[in-house]
Amino acid sequence: MAGGVTVQPGIVPLTDELVRVTPYVQQSKDTVLVFFGALSNLHDLLTRSRPGSGVAAPEGAGTGALTTACILDLYKSFDSGRELLMLSELQGQYSFVLYDSSKKQAFAARDPSGAEPLYYKVDEDGGVQYTNSLEHLHRSDAERRSWKELKPGHYMLGKTVAQFALSLRQLEKREKKESLDADALHMLLQRESQAEEEERGAFSALAPVRSLLRNRSK
Repeated sequence: MAGGVTVQPGIVPLTDELVRVTPYVQQSKDTVLVFFGALSNLHDLLTRSRPGSGVAAPEGAGTGALTTACILDLYKSFDSGRELLMLSELQGQYSFVLYDSSKKQAFAARDPSGAEPLYYKVDEDGGVQYTNSLEHLHRSDAERRSWKELKPGHYMLGKTVAQFALSLRQLEKREKKESLDADALHMLLQRESQAEEEERGAFSALAPVRSLLRNRSK
């Protein structure tokens, strides 16, 4: 994305009779947001939105318009360099790309679940392109391989990629390690307790002998 946005809408079936058009797109004076997925805490965020922020959804707007308006409001409420604080407010399964024309910079993120894919590519001229599907790129296999996955729990600001939350796989690994550490600690405590009992048992066995020796010495 280098100053322009091209969006190809798609349809996601929710039930046999209900579908959702995706992605959600919203544009303000100097920003464009393309959002995939859903926020589980949207209602809470809307109740805390700033009055008079200049980013508002039309009256009677649906979930998509409310979601994008809410994210744009959050983006504008946090100063530059505080993107991590903004991401800490979002809960749900999502990926998004936000282009700020005033900074000529894109801001993209993907939640830790990885449910919504997102890929990026840095052009030779330094511009950044994004897509949520490599299959729809009408390009050669070699060019497709030049795209990189934005990993779950990561964000990209300009051309800098950083992690803001542990992915589900990382959480599982950490929980497993903590479980193994807990088991190892339990075994260590058991061995120490057993050693103390054996030491006390040995001391108790020697007590009559010591008593007998004292009696004989008298």
